Amino acid sequence: MTLDNEFLEGLVKSGMMILLSEIGDKTFFIAAIMAMRHSRLTVFSGAIGALGVMTALSAAMGWAAPNLISKDVTHYLAVGLFFFFGLRSLYDAVVAWDGGSDELAEVEAELADEDEKKRKKKKGTL
Repeated sequence: MTLDNEFLEGLVKSGMMILLSEIGDKTFFIAAIMAMRHSRLTVFSGAIGALGVMTALSAAMGWAAPNLISKDVTHYLAVGLFFFFGLRSLYDAVVAWDGGSDELAEVEAELADEDEKKRKKKKGTL
């Protein structure tokens, strides 16, 4: 494989993995709800900035882990984490089986709490 093919393959695979894992995630709902309440440009900038930071951290860990720890240990740690988070996701799905996830309601409640705190803080300063 040439360098260009490896780069393109890594780009497509990582892009698709992130896209598929982020759609419907809690952060997806938070950004959507915040965009309804605040400036869309501000919310978009914050979301893109946070995604950029997380991507850079993930890429740094992906580079550092095999260079600091042996490749065999890194491989088995990755497999263990994959199974841990996979089983945790399955557990969450089974627990939420009784009518779906209340993730959207949780996000709305968290944002309502933040709005209430801001109102109280603003009232206290007047």
